[in-house]
Amino acid sequence: MPTTEGWWPLVFGRLSYDALPFYSAIATGAASLVVVGAIAVVTLLTWLGRWGWLWREWLTSLDHKKIGIMYVVIAMVMLSRAVVEGSLMRAQQAVAFDNPGYLEPEHFAQLFSTHGSIMVFFMAMPFLTGIINFALPLQLGARDVSFPLLNSISLWLTAGGAGLMMVSLVIGKFSTGGWSGYPPYTDATFNPGVGPDYWIFAVTLGSLASTMTGINVAVTIYKKRCGGMNPFRMPLFCWTSLCTAILMIFALPPLTVATGLLALDRYIGTHFFTNDGGGNMMNFANLFWLFGHPEVYILILPAFGVYSQVISNFSSKILYGYDSLIIATMCIAVLSFTVWVHHFF
Repeated sequence: MPTTEGWWPLVFGRLSYDALPFYSAIATGAASLVVVGAIAVVTLLTWLGRWGWLWREWLTSLDHKKIGIMYVVIAMVMLSRAVVEGSLMRAQQAVAFDNPGYLEPEHFAQLFSTHGSIMVFFMAMPFLTGIINFALPLQLGARDVSFPLLNSISLWLTAGGAGLMMVSLVIGKFSTGGWSGYPPYTDATFNPGVGPDYWIFAVTLGSLASTMTGINVAVTIYKKRCGGMNPFRMPLFCWTSLCTAILMIFALPPLTVATGLLALDRYIGTHFFTNDGGGNMMNFANLFWLFGHPEVYILILPAFGVYSQVISNFSSKILYGYDSLIIATMCIAVLSFTVWVHHFF
């Protein structure tokens, strides 16, 4: 195989045939589905002559509603994969009683890592971001968010991270270090393959996108309210979106720092998280869960706002305890930064 001399390293570097997913029939089938699906989409768009329309009307659009819809589409695509992976893991647990089942241990660990990473970073986060993008400016009486271009950049950073998750099905193997990516399971000594690199880059892109989104949402609420809408006249969904945005602004940077330092440990031999080199992996645990506990409320607070808004609107009732709900939501946002250590257990 021409991987060390000739034209191959000039074109493909260290990429070899070993990176293709032929180690498992399930992996081969999943990769084939991704490739065939991508080819089918490209063929359909070409046959319909819709590339120009797609580029002009959607991919380059700065309209908050269209960006919100694209966020939700990404979330649904990733959800479809995550559901299949969850089903495979549950089926393995169901049949692997007094026998090894149909999944190799390493393949199960990959599914466990991708399922968790997708559900948190590339399903739940894009879905709630899409809803906020679509509904928030309308509820505020604003034409758009404060920074439409930044909004589009956030979308495509998220799409890039989701794309890396899908590429990992076809080329190489994904991390086996779980959705939290704990060292030493993900450092170069114990896991020298490309799997942790996929996780690091995908999660870093997602965390940068969410930080930008938080800034955008917060500034929009502060600066783009229509005339006469003081903060205590805003719909409750706007308040929960504001609390979520504040959590994004302050909770996502620790995750970005953690993935960046882990990348430095892997790529240039630093020792931030390697115990035998003077580092401490508990630093990673603290950084990750300093993000991870507020993340719980980043995901649930918008849902609180949706339920409160929808039920009060469609029952034609004034929302009971509006002021106290706002205070409670703000307290949840603040307190979520103080209790992350219980995730260590």
